[in-house]
Amino acid sequence: MIEFQPSGFSKGSYLNVGASWLWYESVSGGLRFNVGYRVQGADFIAFDNAEQFRPLIVRMAAQAAEEVLALRAKFPSIDAISRFLNATSNRQLVWMFSAAVAAGLNGEFELSRARFDEMFGYSADNAWEEKLYSQARALVALLDDTDRFREAVRRAIDVRRRQAKLPPIIDCLDALVS
Repeated sequence: MIEFQPSGFSKGSYLNVGASWLWYESVSGGLRFNVGYRVQGADFIAFDNAEQFRPLIVRMAAQAAEEVLALRAKFPSIDAISRFLNATSNRQLVWMFSAAVAAGLNGEFELSRARFDEMFGYSADNAWEEKLYSQARALVALLDDTDRFREAVRRAIDVRRRQAKLPPIIDCLDALVS
């Protein structure tokens, strides 16, 4: 995702770039950055006038494109995503959920089960966490059936894409996994 983020205090833009795993359903329907966010070295660009702003925002857009290409190189496959997510012991629920899903998609069923179990060690304190736990419980039940597990993840991605008003998924999940 690329976000040219306005300021609440002055006219202009910050630059945020990151990856969003769309395999969990959202209560709000919005997108969130799962990896990445504010681009280092991309300072706020103040808007004084179009003539001043245009070359700066064009440069910022080019930087955004470079960041996207770097993310694509970092995450070319589910295997790469699983290795990245499972290399850290991040205790955020969405991170643990994503690490479990990526491991499951990558055929690392014991690792997936362990990450889901780790997640279940925390309490759900609000609606979005309850929804995430519900989805996690459903996915754990499917871990022994690869096709059904993948199909459940695909359905969750389809739901998130519709919620975010994105076009339907291209059949890229199979390409990433194989």
